[in-house]
Order: sequence, then C-alpha cells, then structure tokens
Amino acid sequence: MSNQVPLQATCLCCTNTIQIPTTLPLTAHVCHCTTCRTSHGTLFAMHTDLESLPFSECSPPSTFRIYQSSPNSGKAYFCGTCGTYMFASYFYILEGARHEGFCVSTGCVSLSDSYKSENPAAKLEDVLSVDFHCIIKDTIDGGASPWAGDWSKETQAQFHGNWEEPPMASQEDAEELGRKHVYPTGRKELDGWCKCKGVKVRITREDEAKKYKTGVCVCDSCRLATGTDVVPYTWVPRDNAFFVTKSESGEEEIKGWPALWNDAAKESFGGMIIYESTPGKVVWGACGTCGARIFYQRYGKTFENGKDVVEPLTALFGADDTQGIMHLDFLDWVVSDDGVYWAEDAEKAGRAGIMTRNVNVMYQEWVKGLKSRV
Repeated sequence: MSNQVPLQATCLCCTNTIQIPTTLPLTAHVCHCTTCRTSHGTLFAMHTDLESLPFSECSPPSTFRIYQSSPNSGKAYFCGTCGTYMFASYFYILEGARHEGFCVSTGCVSLSDSYKSENPAAKLEDVLSVDFHCIIKDTIDGGASPWAGDWSKETQAQFHGNWEEPPMASQEDAEELGRKHVYPTGRKELDGWCKCKGVKVRITREDEAKKYKTGVCVCDSCRLATGTDVVPYTWVPRDNAFFVTKSESGEEEIKGWPALWNDAAKESFGGMIIYESTPGKVVWGACGTCGARIFYQRYGKTFENGKDVVEPLTALFGADDTQGIMHLDFLDWVVSDDGVYWAEDAEKAGRAGIMTRNVNVMYQEWVKGLKSRV
C-alpha cells in the first residue's frame, strides 16, 4: 500500500500541516529515555523514522522554532505558536560510522486528506505500528513499561533496557524494574523540568500521606499538543504548584502559578509559549526554547473545596532520573470509568491499535495492582 504523499503531520494549532512523502507501511518506536521524556513532557516519546525531513534543513518553515542542545547534536522542530514538538534529526553510530537520522512525532501523524480520499476505508493503524520500546532503564523504576506495548500485531514489540544489552526476554522483565524500586520517604515537594532546563516546576504537599491524582489521556488535543499518543497529567491545587526561576544573582526564586495567563503573566514567564486552544477557557504551556510541553490549564476547573486545578505534565517530574519517574509515593495513579481518558478519540481516529487500545486494558490492570507495590 503506497502513495506519493500518504501521511501528514499537524500541530495543535494547525499552523503547521506538513505533507510527508513516504512508503507505507511504517513502524514507530517508543523511547523511554530521559531526553525524549523531557523533550515531550510524556512518559515516553513515540517517533516514526523518515528517510529525510519533509522540508529543507537549510530553510525549514518559518513557523517552526528549532532547538539544538549542542553543535554536534540533532535538532528539534516545534511550532512557534502552540509549541507542539513535531520533527527531529538525530545522530547514531552504525558500523563505526556516524549517520544522521530523521523522525516525526507519531502523535502528530495522520493519513493525508488525499490518501483518505483514495482509500476511504483505510485507518492509520492499518499502516503504522510500534515495533520496539527502548532505553527503559533510563526510567529507573520501569516507567510506563508495565502497561505500554503493542498488541496490534501477532508478535509483541521488543523491550530494550538500553542498547548495550540484548532485548529483555519479556515485558515482565521491564515491569520487574518497578517492583524492585524503592522511592524516597518523607518528600514534601517534587521538582520537574524540561530538556533544556529553561522551565522548572515544583509541586508541594503538606504531608507525605497526601497524593495527587494522576491519570492518562489519549484525546486528540493531548496527542497533538505533545506529539505522543499517551499523555499523563497530575491534578494539583494551584496554591501547591509553582515555577522555579533564578534571579540575576543566580538565587532560586519561587513564582506562584497564575490564575489567568493574561499579558502580564505571559510577560512574567517570557520563556514559555502560552497558547489558548479555546480562548478564555483552555491554555497550554510549552518551553519556548526546547519545545517541551509543560502544562494544561482549564479556567474555572476546581476541586470540591473550590481550589483551582492546574495540570502539569507528569513526566516532567522524571527529569531527575535518579529517583524513578512514576513517583508512587507522591502520585495517585487513577483510571476513569472507561480506563484511560478519552479512549474514544483514538478509536474514532483509527489509531487505537497502534498503541492505545491495549494500553487501556493494561493500564487498568496495572492501577489495580498498585496497592501491592506501594
């Protein structure tokens, strides 16, 4: 099954809708490394490799911002309006030689309009599937590996702890990392930051018995916002969520979380891209330097006690890869009535078999088994 331009990549605000010439079918991989997690704000990143970028590296679209952590590293391309992390180049060593690779964030990808018109019954999950998970050991505690996989094919995807070791014998070996991990005790605060460390978030609690509700969403908006099909959020009272900045003298400064992202708030946090997907109701924040998604905020959303809810992306709190990324001592992982939130979006879009259909089943089983681990 092939077409000259079968796929397209779209950001949250639709400023960038880019046609991707390629040959179908394609595979995607799921990376759990610290770089990918803190670049997207998700527990793992999903990437589809390309033979080349669908634009010139010398003259990329002016609507993109570009991040390169060092002169010898690859580049990230993200939307300058909404912050969606869309494309990347990277380098790898093969047979002793250095090569450049290219990829698109799988969550941004859909069948192109022209392809759908020629193949009205086609679904993205028919031509794109996950073939392996990699760098799981970067998570320390196994991260999402107990419930993230690809069961849409006859053969289960491989799980790699790192590239220096053979693939793990089974997904259960990946899950064993979480069973063995011990989290610190007595923590009253949890810090997280993006890839470039330009944005740092802190959440606090009064005592260690308090845990913050944390869930997984697979809705179209979250997928397009992060470039990843499966997105974790933590619901925190605004009074317990802060941004940590530095003064001119280098001293740490704590800034309260704005109730409204008006012009004054945007100016105060000038390093972020603030985008209202629903004007006056829903706002997203991303790092303006590296493109990492930082938060989602719905104005007027409150807890039962009336306190405002803010929703930092949970995976930011895995930036410190010495303590694990699931933070079972601090976070209360939950399911909705149907498991993950908005699974119907993935089904409707014809992409649930790529990742989310079986993630939903396994995530629910994982949450049920947490009491024996915590």
